[in-house]
Amino acid sequence: MSAVFVPADAAALRGFAAAGVLGSTEVHGAAALVPGADDDVLVATALALWAPRHGHAYVDLTTAAEDVVAAVARAGTDDRGDAQALRAAALDSLVWPDPARWAERLAGSPFVRTVGDHEASPPLDDRPLVLAGTHLYTQRQWVDECVVATALRRMAVGVEPLPAAPLADLLDPAGDQYAAAATALERRLAVIVGGPGTGKTYTVGRLLAALHAGWPGSEAPRLGLAAPTGKAAARLTESIQQALGSDDDRPSVPDAVTVHRLLGPLPDSRTRFRHHAGNPMPYDVVVVDETSMVPLPLMARLVDAVADGCRLVLLGDPDQLESIEVGAVLGDIVRAAADPASPLHGCVTRLRRQFRTGQDSPIGPLADAVRDQHPDDVLSLLRAHAADPESPVSFVEIDDAVDPAPAAADAVRAVVAPAFADAHRAAAAGERDAALAALDPVRILCAHRRGPFGVETWNDHAERWLFERPPSVRDYVGRPLLATRNDPRTGIVNGATGIVVAGAGRLPRAVFRRGGETVDFAPAELDELETAYAMTVHKTQGSEYDAVVLIHPPADSPLAGRELLYTAITRSSRRLVVVASAAAIRRAVTNPARRLTGLSEALAAPR
Repeated sequence: MSAVFVPADAAALRGFAAAGVLGSTEVHGAAALVPGADDDVLVATALALWAPRHGHAYVDLTTAAEDVVAAVARAGTDDRGDAQALRAAALDSLVWPDPARWAERLAGSPFVRTVGDHEASPPLDDRPLVLAGTHLYTQRQWVDECVVATALRRMAVGVEPLPAAPLADLLDPAGDQYAAAATALERRLAVIVGGPGTGKTYTVGRLLAALHAGWPGSEAPRLGLAAPTGKAAARLTESIQQALGSDDDRPSVPDAVTVHRLLGPLPDSRTRFRHHAGNPMPYDVVVVDETSMVPLPLMARLVDAVADGCRLVLLGDPDQLESIEVGAVLGDIVRAAADPASPLHGCVTRLRRQFRTGQDSPIGPLADAVRDQHPDDVLSLLRAHAADPESPVSFVEIDDAVDPAPAAADAVRAVVAPAFADAHRAAAAGERDAALAALDPVRILCAHRRGPFGVETWNDHAERWLFERPPSVRDYVGRPLLATRNDPRTGIVNGATGIVVAGAGRLPRAVFRRGGETVDFAPAELDELETAYAMTVHKTQGSEYDAVVLIHPPADSPLAGRELLYTAITRSSRRLVVVASAAAIRRAVTNPARRLTGLSEALAAPR
């Protein structure tokens, strides 16, 4: 049933590989890390390697079975029914150790170091595993968690006011934005959170203006601006430039870069950087946007490289989808700071006033109701506007058991097809900027990739709305594009969107915006491009659209969750169409994500 080769010395892992739990990395990694270990230790090691691949910092011995089953279900969302049935049968056949006996075996193993609280300086030794109660970490995840906890706690108690011009000249002293900027001036650690459109980057722009105006001497403050992706970095640059205004004497600030680039990646390495504790970054203030997307290992490298006296300002929305890698760092920080005993208490400011959608739009209250886990309010808000074609919010209520297209296609088409058609006409005329401008404001969002609720299906629907016959070539003129990996050669970053236009001699050209310019390439020059009438919600994090259509997954989908629904809703600034069953909405609102990390507890510990 499994294509994973399991060596004889790892025979205890065969059932887990057959069930789709473990891949080659976990199987062979465990066999190499704990050679000769008994079956219980071998299985635990493989699961400790499995955990970070599914976003967790550790595996909990007491809940491992249910956590694994849930993760396998999420991974198999787009599988055919027979594949799902085979996998379910294999999962049911797994034999799990008793948690108490399991913990005893691990505590007595020479491959495991047993600890109590998080350590300020965790040792690096030849034991690959760390056991904290019933939480089993790989040494790397434990060290990263300790590094982040120690650094943030140290920064949180560092009160060293920065010189600046009066903030009251730039921000309303009675507002949350003023309080957030004031925290960044008073403390070495400031965390500014809030939903899209609440002015996080505007606040930072005003903060930077105050610093430039009040900084002593002839030298301007040294600034490092970063975000986890190239696309998010470009948006941060644009937002801060807008916040600074167009005056001739406005301060000059550097363009934002990715966090990796800020740290200075070493050649042929994704985890080692030029800047670290022994060679810190040369900045007075470091600002990181979209921090919810920053995984634990990268945050560890970042805080390790922050120089003594440097200010760290983290921006983000902790209610959005977490990083696709390990941890939920921003959410852990916010949860810890809510505890008055934590040194982080007072470091976090939440911005609540919504500027993007307008005070009268139901989109903001709808997002608030999702965030606060009030399913009745969410459904009431959706249904209140379902029959009003002029409302910013529409609800197409469907039956999860049937294909949603017959019930929803007309409503979806009415919102997105005009923009897609305008983009196609401009692309056919070779009008690059007009084609991008027509395409940018609208998108169909899905959780699944395949099936009636998935991206592939709704891309097909969109093509049928535009063409009498399906396009006969892959890179047809008018095809919206999504880059799915960073391409250093062309400068096109993962998540960038573009469109195919008619070039010279009618040859197709793939057009993208890169920085402040419009660039084009032969489609064959670019790797990993997908059609992007519809996109997964994950791929739209950090983006904003005038109009969004959400094809919500059915209630029994493992992908139906609060963070996904909230993220999708908050991508829209003016028009939102939700295609879902009432049961699926209730399931999502009451189903917050569960990431296994110890960071929040470590940050909340009394000073």
